[in-house]
Amino acid sequence: MIMTNELETARIEALRAAGIMHGEGKTEFEHQIELVRDVLDVPVALVSLIDTDRQVFAAHLGLPEPWATQGETPLTHSFCQHVVAQRCPLVVTDSRQNELVRSNLAVADLNVQAYLGVPLALPSGEVVGALAAIDGRPRNWSDRDLARLQKIAHVVADEIATRVTATEWQHLFDKMSEGFIQGEVIRDETGKAIDWRYKRVNRAWSDLTGVAAEDVVGRTIRETFPGIEDEWVSEFGDVVTTGQPVRFTRQVGSLGRWYDGIAQPIGPNTFTVLFLEVTARIEAQRKRDALIELGDRLRDAETIEAAGVAASEAMARALHSTRAGFGLVDAEVETVRVLPDLCAPGVASVAGFHSFRDFGSYIDDLKAGRNVIIPDIENDPRTMPGAAALRQLDIRSLVNLPITERGRIVGLVLVHDRAVREFTREELAFIEAVGDRTQAAISKLQMQAQQHVLNSEISHRLKNSLALVQAVANQTLRGIAEREPVEAFERRLHALSSAHDILLQRNWSAASMATVVRNAISALGQESRVTIDGPIVELGSRAALSLALLVHELATNAMKYGALSNDDGRVTAYWSVADSTLNFHWVERGGPEVRQPNGRGFGSRMIRSGLIGGGDVDLRFDPAGFEAHMTAPLSQMQSA
Repeated sequence: MIMTNELETARIEALRAAGIMHGEGKTEFEHQIELVRDVLDVPVALVSLIDTDRQVFAAHLGLPEPWATQGETPLTHSFCQHVVAQRCPLVVTDSRQNELVRSNLAVADLNVQAYLGVPLALPSGEVVGALAAIDGRPRNWSDRDLARLQKIAHVVADEIATRVTATEWQHLFDKMSEGFIQGEVIRDETGKAIDWRYKRVNRAWSDLTGVAAEDVVGRTIRETFPGIEDEWVSEFGDVVTTGQPVRFTRQVGSLGRWYDGIAQPIGPNTFTVLFLEVTARIEAQRKRDALIELGDRLRDAETIEAAGVAASEAMARALHSTRAGFGLVDAEVETVRVLPDLCAPGVASVAGFHSFRDFGSYIDDLKAGRNVIIPDIENDPRTMPGAAALRQLDIRSLVNLPITERGRIVGLVLVHDRAVREFTREELAFIEAVGDRTQAAISKLQMQAQQHVLNSEISHRLKNSLALVQAVANQTLRGIAEREPVEAFERRLHALSSAHDILLQRNWSAASMATVVRNAISALGQESRVTIDGPIVELGSRAALSLALLVHELATNAMKYGALSNDDGRVTAYWSVADSTLNFHWVERGGPEVRQPNGRGFGSRMIRSGLIGGGDVDLRFDPAGFEAHMTAPLSQMQSA
C-alpha cells in the first residue's frame, strides 16, 4: 500500500509537470476525438486526465452540460480512473450491469451506458489518462473497435509526447540563467542594418534588463531602449550578413549595465543571442585598474594637491559620482581643506576651506574614526539641520571616510552625489583603498617637505662649520710662504662641501655615482674635457664622500701634471659592475709624457688608498698617459 501511494504521488507529479492539463492542445486532441466519433460511431469521445480528485478533459465532444462547459468532473463521475488504475483498457457493454461502474454517478448524470477506454501514458511511462468512446445505450464492443481506439490512442500519445517535450524545453528555456533573444534584422533600402526586432525572449532576459518580456516581443531594440548604442545594431547585422558568430562585451548606456554574450545566425536576417550581465565584473575590474593607475600617479606626485587630484579622478571615474575629492582635516577647529576635486559637468567645485558644523553634526562621527555614509541628507538626523547648505552644493547623498594617524583624524575622502544613492560594500571598500593610498602618499610628501627644511638647516650649519674651518685654517696658515698646500687644502674642503650637498639632497642616505663624479669634476671647471660613463650605481654616504675627495685628487693631479695640464689632453672616467664588484677607471690621454712621482703627499696617499680606503688599486704611469684602476665590493660601496 505504501508503494502504491508513492507511485500515485509520482504519477500525479508527472502529470502536472507535463503541462497538458491547461487546454493549450485542445484543438490538436479534438482532431483525434472527432476521428473516434466517426470511426466508432459514438455520440461522445474524450481525452480524460486523472488528477487526485477529479478528471480533466483535455478534449471532448458530445458531453452534456454543465460538464461540457466545466471541462472536468469529480472522480465520482469517472470511468477513466479505472483505466489509469489498472493500466489497461476498460470495456463496459452495459454500465447498469457492470459490477465495477454501475454505482458511478456518470451513469445517471452523463448517461454513460457503454464505455470503451484505453490508457494514455507519458513518454516516461506513467499512465495519466484515457482515450474514451461513450455511448448512451448498451453496446457490444468488438475487438476491431478496441484495436481502432488503441491506434488512435497511439496518435494521441505521440501528441502528448510532443507537447511534453515542448513543455520541458519551455521549462528549461524559462529556467535559464542566461538571457535569450531571437531577433530579426531590419534593413533600409540599401541593405544596411538599421534596427532589429525582438521575436522571442525568455524570463532571464527580463531579469537581466529590468524590462517585462511581454512588453518587448514585436518591438525593435531602438524602440525598447531609446538611444541604444549603434554597435548593438550594426554588429548583429554583421552576424547574419557574414554567417559568423560574434562574442561581445558591451554596455547598454541607458541601463548602466554591461553584458557578455554570443550572437549566432540562424537564418536569413535572423539571429539568436545568449548573454549574461557582467556589470559587477566590469566595475570590479574598473576599480582595480583605477587603483593601479592611482598608485602610479601617487608615486609621481610632487605636491599634495597633485595627490588629491589623482585620488579625485580615480574615484569619480570608478564610481560615476557627482563629485569626488580629498581633504586635509584640522580636528581642533573642525575644518577641512578640500584639495582640487573632480566634479560632473555643471557641478561647482568645493575645493577650499569648510567648517564641518555648517553642514550638520557628522564631524563627531568622523573624529571618532567612524565612516559617514548618508544615502539621503534629507532623512538623516546628522545632516537634516544643514540640508539646505548641502543642497546648494548639489549634495543629496554623501560618503565621508576619515583618515586617521595615531587615532586622530587628519584626512577625509569625500564622495558626493546629487541624487539619493545607496553605496555598495564594494564601492565603500574601493573608497577606503583610495583614501589609504592617498593619505600614505600625502604623508610621504609632508615628510619629504619636513626633511627638506631639516636638510636645508643642516646644510646651512655645515657650510658655516666648513667656512669656520677654512677661516681658522687661513688664520693659522697665513704665515706660510708656500701657498700651494694651503690652496690644496681649501680645494679639498670645497670638494667635501660639494659631496655633502649631494647627500643632503638625498636625505643623507645615498648618492648617485655619476652625480658625485660629475660634481667633483665641475668644481674644478674641467667638465668639458672629462668623459663620464657608467651604469646607475647608488653609493652609501661614506663611500660618496670618499669618492668625491678621490676624484678631486685625481682631477687636481691631472691639471698639474697630466692630461688636463695642456690644451689637448682628455680624461675618461668610467665604471662597471661585474660579479658584485664595482670597477672604477681613470684614464688620461694627450697630456705630457708621464713620469712616476718620487714623493707621496696627501693626495697620492688618498689615491693609493682606493675607493673606500681599501680594495685593489692599480696605478699605471704609462708614457701615453696616467691610468688608475680600482675595485671594491659593491655591497661595501652601497652600505658605507
